Amino acid sequence: MAIEHRAELNAVVYGLFRAPSLDREVAASMVEAMIAREYFVDGPEAYEKALAQALSQPDPVTADLEPPYGEAEVRAFLKLVHEELVKQKPWR
Repeated sequence: MAIEHRAELNAVVYGLFRAPSLDREVAASMVEAMIAREYFVDGPEAYEKALAQALSQPDPVTADLEPPYGEAEVRAFLKLVHEELVKQKPWR
């Protein structure tokens, strides 16, 4: 099954080219940018949906971009971002 929300997923993966690390602090900072719609113009709900879908499928999340981290590292980070989005869930 293909990832339907690839543009939103790629926007998050693209951010990893400048990420100093893939820890929870960086994930939380990325979520704050999503909520503020800084760099992530589609809003946090769109990115939450994209991440949920991508994480539930075996398709490579780095298929379109090659960030300086491996697939497993990126998936682990995307899980952190998703957890932070769900925790804050600003679109309630």
